[in-house]
Amino acid sequence: MSEQRNGIARARVGETVQGAHPAGLRVGAAAGRQVLGIALVAAFLWALRDRLASLDTNAVLAALARLDALDWALALGATVLSFAALARYDALIHRMLHRPTPPDAARRAGWTAIALSQTIGFGLVSGALVRWRMLPETSLAQATKITATVAATFLAAWAVLTAAVLLVAPIEHPHLTVWAVQGLALLGLALGGALALAGLKLPGLKVGRFTLRLPAPAMLGKILVLALIDTAFAALALWVLLPPGSELSLLALYPAFLLALGAGFVSGTPGGVGPFEITLVALLPATPEPELLAAILAWRITYFGVPALAAAALVALRPGRALDHPRIVAAPLDCPQIAHLVAQDRQAELGLMRQGELGLLRCDRTPGGWMAGRAGRTLAAVLDPVGTQARPELLAALKAAARAEGRRASLYKISARTAAVARRAGWAVAPVASDVWVNPQSFSLDTPARSGLRRKLRKATKSGLSVRAAEGPLPMAEMTAIAEGWRVARGGERGFSMGRFAPGYVAHQQVMLAYMGKTLVGFASFHANRSEWVLDLMRPAEGAPDGTMQALIAGAITAAAEAGVARLSLAALPPRAEDIVGPAAHIWRRAEKGAGAAGLRQFKMSFAPELSPLYIAAPSAAALALAGAEIARAIHRPAALAHLAPAQPAPAPDAPPALA
Repeated sequence: MSEQRNGIARARVGETVQGAHPAGLRVGAAAGRQVLGIALVAAFLWALRDRLASLDTNAVLAALARLDALDWALALGATVLSFAALARYDALIHRMLHRPTPPDAARRAGWTAIALSQTIGFGLVSGALVRWRMLPETSLAQATKITATVAATFLAAWAVLTAAVLLVAPIEHPHLTVWAVQGLALLGLALGGALALAGLKLPGLKVGRFTLRLPAPAMLGKILVLALIDTAFAALALWVLLPPGSELSLLALYPAFLLALGAGFVSGTPGGVGPFEITLVALLPATPEPELLAAILAWRITYFGVPALAAAALVALRPGRALDHPRIVAAPLDCPQIAHLVAQDRQAELGLMRQGELGLLRCDRTPGGWMAGRAGRTLAAVLDPVGTQARPELLAALKAAARAEGRRASLYKISARTAAVARRAGWAVAPVASDVWVNPQSFSLDTPARSGLRRKLRKATKSGLSVRAAEGPLPMAEMTAIAEGWRVARGGERGFSMGRFAPGYVAHQQVMLAYMGKTLVGFASFHANRSEWVLDLMRPAEGAPDGTMQALIAGAITAAAEAGVARLSLAALPPRAEDIVGPAAHIWRRAEKGAGAAGLRQFKMSFAPELSPLYIAAPSAAALALAGAEIARAIHRPAALAHLAPAQPAPAPDAPPALA
């Protein structure tokens, strides 16, 4: 039924998740497993030696001869349905491992590897090699990881499924009462429930030098359903091959069939041959042995032989080919083609891609793309599309890319126009923040709404503060010292859709510097292009005069006006908790606690800005809630960047308290 039924089910958990390396596939180790399997087969034979001695071989052959064409056709049809479930199972594992493999290619490689490995044995090796051949874009190490994960996850699903079946239809056992069998089944179900909860609470669990990445409960549920379909049709293929007049029902066969599979798992022989037959005979004493063994022999021809021949032909004649699929391009701004695409776009904030957490999601069949990143199990496209307007095809490309990685798709900080396109496509849409911006060309301090800003600027001027746009090399040593002091004082920086200080990152931005005499006391950096500037970092030194940040922004507005820029954004501002109704209000209130949200709002609103709504969207309301939580976590608890010192999450003066 799959290579996990040939002994690779004993693969270590670490191999299934960390990616078993080809170096670990030593011939000696594999041979050792086969020797163990042969020893176990011998133990089974010895235990049942009396029954085997009385077996009538001629009766088995006679029972096999009584099967007609309809029996064979029905068994072959059940085999096809079982393998269809197995193929989908393999595609699901690719999604769980976040492999960007097209589902059709994953299914084709999966059933081919299963058909061959369950017949020739050495499941971990043969299954990995077949997948490697069928998926040219996949390395041998990745193919081994996929194969081992298929084994371990199916083994877990088999255990839970067998427990559930035994609870409903307990078998008769000479040494165990029905209550004992059902008690063991309940224990198995409890362990399965604990595994599901662990997948929800502990997506990553360290086990020695390996990292166990448990599937989400929804993914575990899908795996369990596919295992049910697979094994049920496999059992049906055997049941229809029983001789006419057999009184064994499918419901009575199924639990014994599952337990016989377990015996095959342990043995490590190809297809569990030997232990499977002996266990099934022992668990079904009421069925005449010649008829049962004849059915098993016919089943092995149908379920193992025919698929193996088809798979061998496919591997020999039709090796897999890399297919076009959406992808996130690494280090996109280092590529001239992508750099040109980004430079021509109106959204200056695309400079966030230099931080390394976001990349450009492209699809060869669709012009343009999305700036996107991974937040937990969410693939989030940030801002509006790059190089084009929002269209349904781009939403479909994003969903396809997310589905290929086993993630949910989401849009974050999109404009009202893109939100409208998403809403028409059936996506759930909700407001998440407001873009706070001014027009430098018409900006004036001489308005009543900016009286508070004027007072701050006068204080800064009286203190001797001066502000200027950086020209030439940046005073990077002083800026680094200020940024580090700011980070330490606040415990860290936010990330994902918010910038973090790094010399190579800030060097590509427009920077405003604040001095007291010759001493740098603060700076602000902006994503900048010909059409807009967007505030990114604000870093005051300890003891900087009151009004330093206001003076930096006012200086940037003047510099942007001189450069002919029509729009300067002070970055996104989340809604006030008191403006939110329903369950979300509690979330916003908690987010605002200790985050300096009121001061941040007062600071930005002192510029009397324009406000443009920004939205978050996902294919469903449930996906929207989960995506919002994961994006918030990615912002507040970002992973350390390779070129940054490890940082802990903390409120930043230029950061809203939740999703911004």
